[in-house]
Amino acid sequence: MFHPSTLTSMSFWPRRRFRITPLRVLLAFIVVGVVFWYSLNRQEAPRQPCSVPDEFTEKLHDLANRAHLVLAKLGVVHFLCLGGLWGQARIGRALPWARKIELCLVDTLRDDVLITKTFREVGLSATYLHAAGIYRVQEHEVGEDAPKIEVVVFEEDSVTKMVRRVGWTRRVLPPDCELSPSLQCFPPQLVIPPLPMKQFGGYLLPVPREGIELQKYHYPNDWWLEIKPTDCIEPDVNHT
Repeated sequence: MFHPSTLTSMSFWPRRRFRITPLRVLLAFIVVGVVFWYSLNRQEAPRQPCSVPDEFTEKLHDLANRAHLVLAKLGVVHFLCLGGLWGQARIGRALPWARKIELCLVDTLRDDVLITKTFREVGLSATYLHAAGIYRVQEHEVGEDAPKIEVVVFEEDSVTKMVRRVGWTRRVLPPDCELSPSLQCFPPQLVIPPLPMKQFGGYLLPVPREGIELQKYHYPNDWWLEIKPTDCIEPDVNHT
């Protein structure tokens, strides 16, 4: 008969102790990190209400007017655009679900330091987002969810003879408005000053010429539709 120790020594797969090595620790951390990142990205962001309180909207209107006064002081062409222009054209104020107002600016100053400084002088914080070509304007020391104005910067292109978006993510695109729709080009005659002034939440703000003609360039596929947000929560009218 074989001794048990002999059988063990003859085993084809010898038993080995699991050793903790730096490489295995690193691999474990990577696996845990990937699993955590995947689970985090699968979590749905909480849906916002489909309308904001009236107080919030009034603050938006006031902020839009203050931004307009700053840009007027600087002498640059600016006007309601995008969602802000839709609100003015449809109801003469911000749309019920708006959490920001967009103003467009045709930049002839090329001086973001001067622009941010001028906003700061009237108690507003203006952060220039170089990638997007947008000034984000808010009250000082407020949270991300506070009312904000986005001043979207455009410039007149000497090649296409159109007005186009700026920002370094668009600098790499060919100067072709049809091939690069993210340039959001439009003809300069729509914003020749002096621009019309229209009621917007109790204030007079500049708008482009020819009504909503500008929207046909910024919303070429659905400018004739009234699109409401679908990823929001309707208030419960039966709740008491």
